[in-house]
Amino acid sequence: MELPYQGRAIIEDNFDYVRITIPAKKNLFIILFLCVWLCGWFFGETSVIKELLNSTNRGTDLFSIVWLAGWTLGGLFALKTIYWLLLGKECIEIGKGVLILKRQGDPLSKTTFYDLNSCTSFRVQDDQINTNFARYNTLKSLNGRTGTIAFDYGMKTIRFGENIDEAEGKYLLNLLTRKKILTDKNLA
Repeated sequence: MELPYQGRAIIEDNFDYVRITIPAKKNLFIILFLCVWLCGWFFGETSVIKELLNSTNRGTDLFSIVWLAGWTLGGLFALKTIYWLLLGKECIEIGKGVLILKRQGDPLSKTTFYDLNSCTSFRVQDDQINTNFARYNTLKSLNGRTGTIAFDYGMKTIRFGENIDEAEGKYLLNLLTRKKILTDKNLA
């Protein structure tokens, strides 16, 4: 018999707030693919740098510099993605009238604070963005705006709980309701 899935979220239940940490979902194929890709990327990067250092043609140099800038950004994105997949964590702290969302292991993300009294319609929604390889091709993913749990904040929908199952999302919302951190006013 298969044992029931216990979820990925690590829950720290304090007196007046709850801290939820969700480690990034490891995708071995993408990690290995990007590592192999970076080997080829490194060869291209070093070849163009050597060519620039030895060249005297200004027209070719300008194109090579622009190309090198784009190439470098692509490599940095691949490194950021590998780092996130290996060490990243989504951290949610909720209580004391505030909801805090941050992504540890993502150098481009920022910590966002939300007034819990203005957060409404907490709900669990299937995260359509996180299917197969499409998750890595979307701007929402780059901004960290994906997740199974959603709520409305003014005229904007905020999502968190990236790559957790619907059942785990429901469990987390029920836990927050039982602790009276979320009330009927906050729920859908």
